[in-house]
Amino acid sequence: MSGDTNNDTPMMRQYARLKEQHRDAVLFFRLGDFYEMFRSDAVEASRILGLTLTQRGGVPMCGIPHHASGSYIARLIHAGKKVAICEQTKLPAGGGLAEREVVNVVTPGTLVEEDLLERSSNNYLLSIAAGSTEMSLVYTDLSTGELAGTVYPLEGAPLHLRAELTRLRPREVLVQESLLSDYPRIKAVLTESDRLLNSYPDWNYNLSESRKSLERVLGVVSLKGFGIADDSLLPLACGVLIEYLRDTSGSDLSHIRSLQQYSRQDHVQLDDATLRNLELLTNMHDGTSNYTLRRTLDFCRTSMGSRMLARWIGAPSTDMALVADRQENITRLYHNQMLLSSLREELGRVLDLERLASRVAMERAHPKDLVAIAASLEGILRLQELSSEYLGESSLPIRSSEEMEQISSMASHLRGALLDEPSVTIHEGGIFRDGFDPELDSLRGLSRDGARYLEEYLERERSVTGVSSLKIKHNRVLGYYLETTKSGAGSVPDHFIRRQSLSNAERFTTEELAGLEEGITGAEEGSNERERALFITIRDRCVPAIPLFLACADRTARLDCLASLALAATRNGYVRPELIEEPVLEIRAGRHPVVERHSADGSFVPNDLVLGGKSPLFRLVTGPNMAGKSTFLRQTALIVLMAQMGSFVPAEAARIGLVDRVFCRVGAQDNLARGESTFLVEMSETAAILRNAGPQSLVIMDEVGRGTGTTDGLAIATAVTEYLLETIGARTLFATHFHELTAMQAPQLGNLSLEVAETGGELIFRKRVVEGPSEQSYGVHVAALAGIPAAVVRRAEELLDQAHAELADGESTTANHASMSAGSSAKTGRPGTTSARSRTTELFSNEELLVNEITSISVENLTPLEALTKIAEWQKRLRG
Repeated sequence: MSGDTNNDTPMMRQYARLKEQHRDAVLFFRLGDFYEMFRSDAVEASRILGLTLTQRGGVPMCGIPHHASGSYIARLIHAGKKVAICEQTKLPAGGGLAEREVVNVVTPGTLVEEDLLERSSNNYLLSIAAGSTEMSLVYTDLSTGELAGTVYPLEGAPLHLRAELTRLRPREVLVQESLLSDYPRIKAVLTESDRLLNSYPDWNYNLSESRKSLERVLGVVSLKGFGIADDSLLPLACGVLIEYLRDTSGSDLSHIRSLQQYSRQDHVQLDDATLRNLELLTNMHDGTSNYTLRRTLDFCRTSMGSRMLARWIGAPSTDMALVADRQENITRLYHNQMLLSSLREELGRVLDLERLASRVAMERAHPKDLVAIAASLEGILRLQELSSEYLGESSLPIRSSEEMEQISSMASHLRGALLDEPSVTIHEGGIFRDGFDPELDSLRGLSRDGARYLEEYLERERSVTGVSSLKIKHNRVLGYYLETTKSGAGSVPDHFIRRQSLSNAERFTTEELAGLEEGITGAEEGSNERERALFITIRDRCVPAIPLFLACADRTARLDCLASLALAATRNGYVRPELIEEPVLEIRAGRHPVVERHSADGSFVPNDLVLGGKSPLFRLVTGPNMAGKSTFLRQTALIVLMAQMGSFVPAEAARIGLVDRVFCRVGAQDNLARGESTFLVEMSETAAILRNAGPQSLVIMDEVGRGTGTTDGLAIATAVTEYLLETIGARTLFATHFHELTAMQAPQLGNLSLEVAETGGELIFRKRVVEGPSEQSYGVHVAALAGIPAAVVRRAEELLDQAHAELADGESTTANHASMSAGSSAKTGRPGTTSARSRTTELFSNEELLVNEITSISVENLTPLEALTKIAEWQKRLRG
């Protein structure tokens, strides 16, 4: 650490001025070989980074070596902080204060540094703004140049926004201030996680100015070429986003050349509950990609491919032609395993061209980055050669002979210029090959020959003076000098100029030696400076090719995704599904892709399913806990989503009608952050399904109504079932422990159950789905398996037997009542649903409710004390 840190010094006034411009960031203030932090920044950084906090002149301070700043910046970014990097841009010639300026601001959503980014995931910055009736949502990944956005109604915005936040997982959000102050539900959604949130006053959001700013970045005079109408609200969120990117990166954003406008109808709509419950991208245990569909399908060899595959999984397509094209190319790879193997080998040689090209555009690429670009372009040329005969044009990385020639020329130029292992800096030489530049070769020759020139000069001086002890040495203070012993010093000639006297030696210089030193030092410095200038020139030459680099990167990523899915199909025994427009779902021997992958070979039990066509659209699924209901439900949704990605699916055969939405409500947990109980979460998710599902949707529901009392829960489950059947008409799997529901009858209602065998008092869960309802829930048996004390289990069995006996006594009365109810409903109910309606009136006898409560109780969440309390409650009700 160096420098005076009193508040009134010129340096601290300089610091205060720069800090005022970046009040929301930790300012890394360059002092010599250190980045120093002062005042509140020092206090906060010392806590996060574990640095020693000191004081000078009453000012708190701490510092880090500049060469080790990367790891410290990463830790601050991970803690949700911004870091403003202030460098010494000009050193004073005769002493005094160095000129300093902030060269860039590193924020969680604007990272481009390779060591700060996760290679296989996008790093998104999200921007949202609102008009009178609509919301504009735009997101970008500065490290790849991706820019995309959509518009949706303000009504229902919290639901849509939460789904996008779950799908995109942005590290940082820019938001219009009034959205936080005037829309509490939007504010609640945005503040649920620890992502960095930046709010801006409403006067920053002007649609006309935002449109012009976007046009300038994209280099167009109109946005109509991107499908953006003159009255579209989409550009509104772009103005602040673009200004923020320019301010933080110090770049003109020349690598952002397109805005992809998307509609929610372009892909299967998945709300945040569905994304979480199906564990598509992250698991519910620790938030990583372990045990997810992404980890199961991702065999990509490039970072670009892994990122694209994650986008496919999070937003399966509703475009039949697009899906069919992916399927066709996967099929060709699947049936040509030699080609697949060769392509994957070449893909492994292609580096992250998206992020490399972006660093070139932002003038942050170093020499090794350009070598990586050359290697990637060569790999793309080989991929083109391998795939052009077998794959469709949409899957080729190069689309024309002009592109081919440009890529080949650029790769050859970079290879011919740069060393295979160049320096990572541009100031120390070691970048270019010999023979690339004559001037550089001359300077290098002089620098290399300097040692020979010095040796020849030394021999001449020894011969002339006769001083055999004469030597040439060098240090940082004197430079090159002649040294001899005290005895030899008396024989030196007059042209020797004394520089230093030591106890046992004398040091001299000569005009000729000084000239040699100047030439040698100048050659080294000149060589380094020449290499720096050449590198900037060659990097600038890459800039016009950036759009081509990014286009080839995108196509290569697509090819990598197709190869990954073909390999997944090969290794896991997937089949190509048939996609149709009709609302049917036929799966033969379907499997859960994630569970199967982590099961012992051959141990997973496949199951059939038919929804629609000549079979019911709505299936009630019953069976005890641990029998496999949730797995069966989830695998159905995953198979459908995989099919609409274009992937093969884990089944022997599948015929899948295109879906527009998938809703998956499987289990529920308290959301303490939102102040919501399990039951409120369950009802909120159920409400979202009932309000948004349609005839082309797939609905997966598990244990609706279980989070409240038995009477209320059964009533809710019945009403939800009726609404799905009568009003929505979607393909539905509805798992329940309310066995009373299985007595409902409707043309589109069918029963499935998980087969259970009971042998010698032991349950065997066969994991096989069969037609018809389950005979019982086996709740008491499952309680025993879960470790409930034997005394509690025996008492529950006694109560269950007693309840069954009392039910048998009143069975004929109940049957008569049901018959009368059905007859009444047949006259007043709607066609096809009279039995479903009539059954509701007979569901609430005390004995039935007690049996259902015993058999459906969630034993895994029940303590022994709670179990005893329940038994006492049941006794009281039976005596009652």
